[in-house]
Amino acid sequence: MIYILIFSAKLFEVAITTVRLVLTTRGNRLMATLLSAVEIAIWIVIASTVLLVMAEDPLKAVAYCIAFVVGINLGILIEDKLALGLSQIEIIAGSDTAKKITDKMRDNGYGVTSFDCEGLMGKKQSLSVKVLRKDVSMTVKAIGHYDDIMITVTDIREVSRGIIEKRARIRQ
Repeated sequence: MIYILIFSAKLFEVAITTVRLVLTTRGNRLMATLLSAVEIAIWIVIASTVLLVMAEDPLKAVAYCIAFVVGINLGILIEDKLALGLSQIEIIAGSDTAKKITDKMRDNGYGVTSFDCEGLMGKKQSLSVKVLRKDVSMTVKAIGHYDDIMITVTDIREVSRGIIEKRARIRQ
């Protein structure tokens, strides 16, 4: 029973740590601070429980170590599901395709910034769209069927001003 408790508590603590680190890098200081208080309280209890009796009961250390590894993956999963923040989708396309994508995105409430650029295959247009992270997959899927495009996605830490439609949805 103690092994399950150690595993569960460490799993929870590491998952919190992973989410806290992401929140910290995204500038969400208040939530990161609150999570760190919970994180350190759990860590002190679990680490001392394991360290004090590690020589007599090494399986406690094994449960602790396995929970650490699994906890990191759980934290990443949780953060992926929360998908907090914004992302920038950059689309590089030929002029005709860029016009179609721009019209479609703007018709659906997205702000699109475009500028001319040149690549190996000649003149192109670069389109920049800011979206909620949880909408990235849906947005990329909606525009990804064009043959002559390249799409990159970058996380954004902060945006000041501009058009970011909070819940824009692309109609297929």
